[in-house]
Amino acid sequence: MSRASLLGVVVVTGFFAFINGVELAFLVVYASVLVVLLSLAWSWWTARSISFSREPSGEVQMAGAVFVQRFTIANGCGLPVPMLEVRDRSEFPGRLPSRGLAVGGHQTSVWEEQVRLSVRGRYELGPTEVRLSDPFGLFPHTIRFASQSSVLVYPVVHQLPDMAATGGIRTGLPGDRGRHPRDLPPSAAGVREHDPADGINRIHWISTARQGRLMSRTFDAEDGTDLLIVLDLRRALRQGSGPESALEYAITMAASVAYGALRQGRSVALMATDRQSTTIVPGRGPQQQKLIMESLALAIADGQTSLAEALSYRLPRWRARGNVVVVTSDASGEWIGALAAASQPGQRAAAVFVDPGSFAAAPSLARIPAQWRLVVDIWMVRRGEDLARLDPQRGREVV
Repeated sequence: MSRASLLGVVVVTGFFAFINGVELAFLVVYASVLVVLLSLAWSWWTARSISFSREPSGEVQMAGAVFVQRFTIANGCGLPVPMLEVRDRSEFPGRLPSRGLAVGGHQTSVWEEQVRLSVRGRYELGPTEVRLSDPFGLFPHTIRFASQSSVLVYPVVHQLPDMAATGGIRTGLPGDRGRHPRDLPPSAAGVREHDPADGINRIHWISTARQGRLMSRTFDAEDGTDLLIVLDLRRALRQGSGPESALEYAITMAASVAYGALRQGRSVALMATDRQSTTIVPGRGPQQQKLIMESLALAIADGQTSLAEALSYRLPRWRARGNVVVVTSDASGEWIGALAAASQPGQRAAAVFVDPGSFAAAPSLARIPAQWRLVVDIWMVRRGEDLARLDPQRGREVV
């Protein structure tokens, strides 16, 4: 019974009670007023005694993972709540549905919900609305609990072939005899016996004096050349929607390349052409992986600077540092010349070309011009492909 219906009953019954003086009619009026007052007090008191909390399984997840949350509703008063609904207003895809339950006096209700995370990004866990009422449903209350935490969803990563392996030149290794000495980053890791290919500036004079023979410093760069990942985040990547978009494929490829290189102990840097010109300096280890994955999890295609312009301006600073992998959907080819001009002689860059036409409403497949293959090693990625089984030979098809 709604409050309007109950009010109508009270008014009509009271009218006839005063006209006819029927005792039963007065009893109905008094009972109706008592029900209203009791319901109002019940609803007000229980609303003040309800508490809510949620415990996520973690603050960082990966796209495709199952996300678990533990919900707790506690009733701090002795009055039961016969009708209670929990509505989750979180905005992440596949958010948890509403749930109806009843909670007794001084009782707690606990349950878990699972949802598969499909899209990367940061999502607030809340707000949450708890709707409750008295036993007669006359005075419902809605309590809004603000967001208590958030979850950061990393892009999914796949095991890929080493795209940066071709053209890489390891610096200062004992087998590099006959090559010219190269500058190395000033991060000495130890000493070893001097090799004729080493530069004079690599000699560690203290160890040489102690050992009685020439000793050279070793650097972290000897474990593998540095890797720069250039991610093109211009508006062209907006083809498609959701997980099946050029943007998500490009970010997945960039994350997979970075993850694989870091697992190999390489130093990895990230450069993006978004509006903020995101740049992450080279680094190794879990902390570097966290920086890169967080950046990719929040990346959006809002850049306005062309990839060719960004490479021409920023890539010369990377010259002689190591390998370069470009992830782009730019079919103009202007960036190819910029990449070649800024590359170190003797090194070949690698590129992942995410075909934007394959994500259009009317798909059209692009082909890689043969001229591109003369400059860089290219992997082609199209919509619907299993990135975990990316075939480098297929990706290098040319016309």
